Amino acid sequence: MMAPMSEAVWWLLTPSSLLVAFVCLGALAARAGARRLAGALLFPPLALLLALLALPLDRYLAAPLEDRHAAPSELPARVDGIVVLGGAVDWRVGQDRGQLSLDAAGERMLAALALARRYPEATLAFTGLFDDQLRLEWRDADGDGLLFAPELRGRRVVFLGEARSTYEEALLAIERLRPAPGSTWLLVTSALHMPRAYQTFRTQGWTLVPFPVDYRTERGVRPRLEAKVGERLAGLDRVAREWGAYLVYRVTERLVE
Repeated sequence: MMAPMSEAVWWLLTPSSLLVAFVCLGALAARAGARRLAGALLFPPLALLLALLALPLDRYLAAPLEDRHAAPSELPARVDGIVVLGGAVDWRVGQDRGQLSLDAAGERMLAALALARRYPEATLAFTGLFDDQLRLEWRDADGDGLLFAPELRGRRVVFLGEARSTYEEALLAIERLRPAPGSTWLLVTSALHMPRAYQTFRTQGWTLVPFPVDYRTERGVRPRLEAKVGERLAGLDRVAREWGAYLVYRVTERLVE
């Protein structure tokens, strides 16, 4: 998750936004009669679209991040808590429709549910999410929650909805959860986001067991001609934002490797 200002900056710097900017500038240059300039401005977006038609550029760039941390081959016998990072719930749609709405990163919540059932005594912590949003769950005829309600009942659940970035998630989680030395906590987030999240928590002095989910790449990405330019462009935006955020966190020492 990101603060509103940084969110706007990243939106402006995504490949799709830059593509639109180049096309608009090229059109303006052509209208002004500067044909050479127009051609120079229109060439990069055309080349990018052709490259996306033939190559899964988004997956090439995502694989190094997703391969950084593997899920544990064997889960710990005992877990003190599970930290589930935000970004999996579309709260605007949920509030409008009165029903829990998961977005493309919804696997984070499904993994949280599975781990909560495996470790019924563990503390559950959700960042970027308030408790009223999770109550907007799918309901059956009797009004009982179908998924999360039974797992939340009778256990310690902490909601850190005010966290607006990965850095804030780490700070608030440490402040509110106060993990004891030697305790075992799982960190659940998308595989693409895990390297930045894991190192950010670790830099703040808390080492958790990474539990990456929501993979978008297979092992050994290969060139494949597919008419999925829009899908690949959206994936490229997502990867570019994550790489950019990772580099910014390194430069600002919010994470130290």
